[in-house]
Amino acid sequence: MEQKIARVSGVILAAGKGARMGRDKLLMPFRGKPMLQHVIDAARRSRLEGVTVVLPQASELERSLDLDGCELVVSTHRELGQAESLKAGLRHVKDDADGCMVLLGDQPLMTTETIDNLVWAFSQQPECWVAPVQESMRGNPITIPSGWFPKVFELEGDTGARPLLGSPGVALRLVRINEVGPFIDVDTEDQYQRLLKCYDAKSA
Repeated sequence: MEQKIARVSGVILAAGKGARMGRDKLLMPFRGKPMLQHVIDAARRSRLEGVTVVLPQASELERSLDLDGCELVVSTHRELGQAESLKAGLRHVKDDADGCMVLLGDQPLMTTETIDNLVWAFSQQPECWVAPVQESMRGNPITIPSGWFPKVFELEGDTGARPLLGSPGVALRLVRINEVGPFIDVDTEDQYQRLLKCYDAKSA
């Protein structure tokens, strides 16, 4: 009997201030496109059922990206931290979704294959949170079961859903991923330069 694929929505968080970079890092070029575009493209090609992109209000990002097929959500209270952006995106997840995969806009090496592998793992145990792991290092994106959505809406501050992983009753499934995408994000100028040096010349 063929495994049923869970209905997993995708939310891409892209409303951060990029304070450590000092400029809008998600528009910075990588392989001929804005960094964020790579995450959007990987998500659109995947098994995710609907992709929501959370952007800042009046952002240059909206004018510079190909958002075709995505739902755009504006985080009007991003100054309150990442939790507000996460909640803004989660409000637009379909009611019949089994879970929500939370992707970060500053991980341009994310691939459709990785996303699909995580959706597949969640489909096998949809009561479990799912996260990628490599050599004991846990990465992103995290997939949240729908039963935990109400707890996400209680989060506050500059945090994603990770604090909930320590809650009683949480079952976490770690999925070994051999690709680097889930484990490389770009927060500083040095990290951006390393990204360009190590990966920009390679084919997308």
